[in-house]
Amino acid sequence: MRRFIIIMAIVILTTYIWAQAELEEDAPQDTLNIEPTILDTLEERIDPKLLLVEMNNFLDEKRKMEDDLFLPHLIYKENFHLSSPFDLNVRIKKNGFSEIPFATGNLQTVQNNRNFYNIIYKRGNIFYNSLEYSLPAAITETYMGLGDNNMNNIAVSLMKGGIFGIPNLDMQLDFLGEKGIWLGIDDESSQNFHLHLSYDWDFAKIHFDNSIIDQTLPGEKDIYAYSYPFDSASNKENEYSITVENKIVDIGFKFKNNDYKIENKIYKERDLIQLLAQKKISIPDHHLDLSYEYIAEDISTPADNTPQDDSYHILSFDHDSSLLGFNFGNTGFYRDENNFQLNSELTKEIFHGFNILGEYRNSSNEYYPNYLSSISQHQTRLRVGGGILFNPSHVKIRVMIGQNSIGYSKGDYFEVKNTINLSIVKSLKLRFEHWLKNERTGNFIDEDDLYIRTFPEWQMSDLLELTYLLKHNNAIKLGLKRIYHSNYSYTLDDLDMIFMNDTENYDAYLKLQITDRFEISVDVINLTNNKIMFTNVDHPGTHFNFNVHWIFVN
Repeated sequence: MRRFIIIMAIVILTTYIWAQAELEEDAPQDTLNIEPTILDTLEERIDPKLLLVEMNNFLDEKRKMEDDLFLPHLIYKENFHLSSPFDLNVRIKKNGFSEIPFATGNLQTVQNNRNFYNIIYKRGNIFYNSLEYSLPAAITETYMGLGDNNMNNIAVSLMKGGIFGIPNLDMQLDFLGEKGIWLGIDDESSQNFHLHLSYDWDFAKIHFDNSIIDQTLPGEKDIYAYSYPFDSASNKENEYSITVENKIVDIGFKFKNNDYKIENKIYKERDLIQLLAQKKISIPDHHLDLSYEYIAEDISTPADNTPQDDSYHILSFDHDSSLLGFNFGNTGFYRDENNFQLNSELTKEIFHGFNILGEYRNSSNEYYPNYLSSISQHQTRLRVGGGILFNPSHVKIRVMIGQNSIGYSKGDYFEVKNTINLSIVKSLKLRFEHWLKNERTGNFIDEDDLYIRTFPEWQMSDLLELTYLLKHNNAIKLGLKRIYHSNYSYTLDDLDMIFMNDTENYDAYLKLQITDRFEISVDVINLTNNKIMFTNVDHPGTHFNFNVHWIFVN
């Protein structure tokens, strides 16, 4: 944790020195001998009051994006850490490139990229895109947390346009470090670094991204999680990508190296290359995003000396249209007959704020049952349903019913997703988020199925937050979070038994907002002192976290 604090101090000091340098450039000088600086030119072009408005708009949109991101999955969040008994059944794209799983699942990908990107979730897909901050004033955003059980975290983000005095050259620099015991018996630690640079020409915009990840994870975050719940894993990733946006077709190149091992049991490495061609078409009432990717993987496992070379193609699309009062959209990809996904949704407004809707999801996923398998299997999923959407200004209620199937197992599902933002009185606001899923899928028979054998019939998560507004953008926030799932079971390869588990957990927090740029909070985690939480290793009992969120605007 000391290393995290030192890094944060360096970043803040760098920002301060940067700001001082700009102020010195703007100080009165001999205009007969010194040419106008680029900063002077920027200040002449952008009125300071207008600049402040644009910065506030950017921060408001970023905050709204974070508040609106409500994934309909059973996810438990503590600070920047995410955990779940199931891997997320979603597809993830980052700056146009498909995320290709290697050793860890989709949940860990979401955890690693939180707060680094603009995030959009729709139709079972998560889209990460760079934040695109281009204003000449710097913004530094920090999160710092200290807690019991050595649960510490720090996140720092520095954004600035026109860096090094070069117009149109923008930068975003991010660091995320965290440590604690969330799953397993050992500390989980992570140090994630991200750099984004972009340069805007009149005819094209070039983006460069680099991310470095160094983690110690419990074996339960492995793709074959149920096989290694008591082990500790090392996960290292290094990624570089370049994309060129233009009016004809966007092109990109990405290289990624993965280095993963579980103690002395498993070690494997991957070199991944992706080539991207993408075209976006927007006309009134219609939007279409098409992309093609060539992917080459070189995977080596020194233990059995059997390198795997594989190359394939992926076609992706994202489409939204409005026609004759109907809104419909399709999102999906196709690799081959065993690897594809199609998510479709149709909405029709009956009267103001009240809609009927339908959904269709069909997917197939090819995988290896375990590390030793040489023959792959594939699993199919199908979901068809209908429901209602009530969406006036401050309330959103979505109710769906239908039939769901995973492989040969079929059953009905019922899902509710509600969000409410109301002003009870002038100075008191209420925010409520509720997600409930009831699912009956029967039992799986396939012994090699890597997914959990019996899904819980009930899954639920809730958030209730009361905000008391004070003068000068100050506020007091009190929140209560709840997460619940009914019994589910899964089998360990090396143990002849089935574990059963159900969980109901409560967290509470108190936040003091001092203007809209500084906030301190105290979290009470695991109020009910559960010893079992999504795992078969003792979970930390009731503990406390102290957090600070600070936005420094230059």
